[in-house]
Amino acid sequence: MTAAGIEAYAGVLSAMGIHEILVSGTLPRGQTTQNVTYFIVDRNTKAIVSQVTLPDASNQFNAVEIRLKVARVSGAYDIGTFEQNGEFTPAEFLSVRSDLDTPPMSGARGPAA
Repeated sequence: MTAAGIEAYAGVLSAMGIHEILVSGTLPRGQTTQNVTYFIVDRNTKAIVSQVTLPDASNQFNAVEIRLKVARVSGAYDIGTFEQNGEFTPAEFLSVRSDLDTPPMSGARGPAA
């Protein structure tokens, strides 16, 4: 891409906004037999916002932590696959966090004395 092209698209991308999400989890243990494409879906609008391809299993490296950029920010995402009939099936061993997620509160709550 040329410098002029980058400059032209920079305005478009900044207008849309780019947000970071984190896909994490633990792959099933076992022999890798295939790669699986997982789709990240905005839970509110049901729009696909990204995808990631991972092995179906692994005997060596099971931990997953991948940062992705998405143009559509949401408070809730699902990650999973689509069946042949089009039905979305969530991946039980993967999760998605966005910059809108807030960690659970622990300890005392309320104003300090």
